[in-house]
Amino acid sequence: MNTVKDFPIQQNRILNAGFLLACLCLLDAIFTDYGLRSGHIQEANLLVSLLYEQSIALFYIVKLGLPLLLLYIVTISKSGVWLRISMTTALFLYIVVMFVHVFWLVIVAM
Repeated sequence: MNTVKDFPIQQNRILNAGFLLACLCLLDAIFTDYGLRSGHIQEANLLVSLLYEQSIALFYIVKLGLPLLLLYIVTISKSGVWLRISMTTALFLYIVVMFVHVFWLVIVAM
């Protein structure tokens, strides 16, 4: 059975998607931190809210650690289909989150 590692082009695409996911997560963390500090938003995710209240450093570690963990799993795993589904789902969710952040930044700027 062929795996993602058997196809270098597919592996590169997944790695690029993982890098994009890490960048989106960093932007999400920065925008969320800015919105929370300035009082423009409230964190809807209870776990993230608890992390933020405990420690802002812990908030950033978790927000960046999870996509980096997924990227690490991509580099060592042989299961191509599940990785593509996981990466695609995560990218889709973070792209939606970025649209929400841009929306409230535009609203705040008005």
